[in-house]
Amino acid sequence: MIERYEPFENAEEVWFWFCACLQARSDGLRSRTDYAGKPRPCEVGDIYKIIKRLKFNGQISNRQLRVMYNWGSLHFPPYYDRRAKRSEIALWEAGIKSLETILIEKKIITNQGIVY
Repeated sequence: MIERYEPFENAEEVWFWFCACLQARSDGLRSRTDYAGKPRPCEVGDIYKIIKRLKFNGQISNRQLRVMYNWGSLHFPPYYDRRAKRSEIALWEAGIKSLETILIEKKIITNQGIVY
């Protein structure tokens, strides 16, 4: 049987999916068959490896990851929330842009634009 994967539109969508998957894992989801979402062109481990690569190359910092995870867990970007600090917005945008470059290379996203 051939599975039809639904590609992501942009890096933010990938990031929100990644954060939701991490939350599902911590809530007890253990296998792909338990996941009710759409089949995607990558696995959580693939995104994790990309993040490790970005961190190793100095393209993303711990602070940046913390900000991205906090907002990703809320499932919306910081620039839509008045409570967000300008520094958080800047860290979010730079992190998503770094992530986007690799996601395009790996053909995980279809659209090459970020939703700002």
